[in-house]
Amino acid sequence: MSAPSGIKVPPSLTSAFSTAQSNADNVRALVFIIEGESFKHLTTVDTKQDFKADISLLPPALPSPKTPASFAYRLDSKEGGKWEWMMVTFVPDDAGVRAKMLQASSRSGLLKALGASNFKHDWFATSISDLTPAALSSHLKHLAAPPPLSASEAALAEVREAEALEAKRAALDPETEARRKKAIVGLGGKLGWGDGVQDALNKVAERSDDGWVVVLEIPAGNSAGISLLKSEACTPSQLASKIPSKTPSYAFYAYPTPPSSAPSVKAPTSTPRNTFQASEGGARTVTTSWTPKDKEPDAETEGEDPTEKTESAEVPAPSTPVEKPSKGRVFFIYCCPSASPVKYRMIYSTTVRGMQQDAKDKAGVEIVSKLETSDSADLTESYLKTSLPPAKPSHSSSLPTPSRLGGFGGPAPEAMFGRPRPQPSSLPLRAATQIPLPASTGPSTPVGGAEGEEDSKDSIKRAFDAFGPRVNSTASSGGGFARPRPAGRR
Repeated sequence: MSAPSGIKVPPSLTSAFSTAQSNADNVRALVFIIEGESFKHLTTVDTKQDFKADISLLPPALPSPKTPASFAYRLDSKEGGKWEWMMVTFVPDDAGVRAKMLQASSRSGLLKALGASNFKHDWFATSISDLTPAALSSHLKHLAAPPPLSASEAALAEVREAEALEAKRAALDPETEARRKKAIVGLGGKLGWGDGVQDALNKVAERSDDGWVVVLEIPAGNSAGISLLKSEACTPSQLASKIPSKTPSYAFYAYPTPPSSAPSVKAPTSTPRNTFQASEGGARTVTTSWTPKDKEPDAETEGEDPTEKTESAEVPAPSTPVEKPSKGRVFFIYCCPSASPVKYRMIYSTTVRGMQQDAKDKAGVEIVSKLETSDSADLTESYLKTSLPPAKPSHSSSLPTPSRLGGFGGPAPEAMFGRPRPQPSSLPLRAATQIPLPASTGPSTPVGGAEGEEDSKDSIKRAFDAFGPRVNSTASSGGGFARPRPAGRR
C-alpha cells in the first residue's frame, strides 16, 4: 500500500498495531519512523504511569532529537470495551527539509493503513518540549474548549440561545399553545363563500336516494374565497368523472341512503275513560265518581247521568308529527393531482381543515369519512363502499328487543292494565265549606244558626284562619291568604 509520497506501509507494521490493540494493557505507544522507502516499526513503549505522564517517555525512544517520527499513543479511556488511541506526528523544526516533507506527506497514508477510526485525537509536535505532560494537558483542554467566536458571532449565539429559551417557555404556556393550535387549523372562516355554495352544501347535507355531489375550488385570482363548480345528482359509479383531473378541488358527496323505516303508530281509539281492560275477559265498564277538573262536583245538573257524559266525550285525534329531513352520509374528498402547481397545492392543503369545519358549522354537513387522493380514478364504487363507517346498532343488546315487547314507540300489546283513576278523597279542595274547622277550646259557636240568623264574627274568623296565615294583615284591615310553601323550602 503506497501513500501520495510513495512511502509504503508494510504488513508487519499493521500486524504489530493489531497485536498491540488486542493486548494493550502493558503497551503505551508504538514508534514508527521512515527508513528508506517505507515505514518501520522502531520500538514499543511500555506503560509506567498514566497517559499524561508517560508522554515524556517518547523522546528517549527516538534515535535522535532531530528524527521525525509517528507515535500510536494509547490513552487511558475506553469506548465499547476497547482502548482509545491518539496519533502523534513529531516533525522537529531543525530536521532536514526532505525528512520533514516525507513525514508530513506520508501521514495520511499511515492513518489509512492503520485505520483512521481507531484514533480519537490527532496531535502535531514540532519540538521535544512539546512532548511533555503540560503540553498534552494544554492540547486536551483546547480540544474540549468551545470554538472561538468573533463579536458578531458571539452576539448571534446569544440571540439564538434567547430564542430557544423563549420557545421553550411558550411551549409550556397553555394560552400560547391554545392560540398556536387554533392558528394551524387552517384559514377556516377567512375563506369567503361564493354564490351558490351555501345552498349546495345545504342540499348535500340532506339524505339522497341516488347520491349528490358538490365540487368546490379556490379561484386563481382570489385565494381567500371558494367558488362552486357543480352541484348535481351523481351515483357512486359516476363520481370519478365529476371531479376535475388536472386541478385541485374539494368535493362533498352524499352517498345514496335509503329512507329509514319509521315505526307505525296506532291511533288511540275513542274508548270511554271508565273502561277497564284486563288480560282476560275482555272490556268491562267500571263505575267511578271521577269528574273533569274544569267542572265543580256540585255543579252537575239533576237528572243527568255521568256515564252518558263520559261516553259522549270524544277523544281528539292525535296530530300527525312532521317528519324532519334526515341527514345523509357525506364523504369529504380532497383531490390534488401531482401535476398541480406548488402554490395551489400549498393553499389547498392549508385550508382543507378549515373547509371541513366551515361546512359543519354553517351548513350542518355531517362528514362520515375523509378521503384524499391525487387521481380521481381511485374513487370507485367499491372503494367508497369500503370507506363507509360501520352502521351503529339501533338498540343495545342488553335491552329487550322491540319484537319481545311489541316495539318501542309502536302499538302497545292488547292485554295491558290501565292507570287507576284518582279517588274522590284525593281530589283537590275547591270550596271553603269543604275545609274542616279547627277544634275550639271555648264555648262552641255554631257556623250556621237557625233560619234567618247571621254568622257571628268568631265563626267567620275561624273559617278564614282555617286557610292558613294571612299576608299584610293588621288589626283593623284584612289581607290576602299566603300560598302554602312546598316542603323543604325555607
